Amino acid sequence: MAKKKPEEKAQTFEFEKKAKPEAEAEAKPQTVSKAEYDDLSDRYLRLLADFENFKRRNAESGKSMYRAGKLDMIDSILPTLDYLDMAIAAINDENQRKGVELVKKAFADVLAREGVKEYDPAGEDFDPKKHEAVMSREEEGQAGKILQVLKKGYLCDDKVLRHPMVVVGK
Repeated sequence: MAKKKPEEKAQTFEFEKKAKPEAEAEAKPQTVSKAEYDDLSDRYLRLLADFENFKRRNAESGKSMYRAGKLDMIDSILPTLDYLDMAIAAINDENQRKGVELVKKAFADVLAREGVKEYDPAGEDFDPKKHEAVMSREEEGQAGKILQVLKKGYLCDDKVLRHPMVVVGK
């Protein structure tokens, strides 16, 4: 490449302005008939309503997916509470028992903030929608009543997360 001499000036270009065709320069607003206007207006309003419905359905779907995920996570944590209850029952040393009870309380507090509470149906009438009967036992005057809870149940916002396993009277 040859070096440019200082005397040489850079080339400059001037662009010509192209003249717009007369049709574009003087664009006239289109006129539409009343029927076409009403049709377009109706289509616009329907499209707007469809979009609002889409946004609402999408928000509801997001909320329900979040709730389902939350409930699945909570359901996977519940066996840990059962294990902590078993550990508390098995520990003889009072100080160790208090330590495990504190851990269980911490778990329960976190779950309580999410709306989860224990469900102990002892003494209630048996309801197959709320309880899981695993045994029945003859007891006088206790027909259809829950005699013993073998495994605790849990509710979240009045929805059964885990049905309590119960013994029902005959």
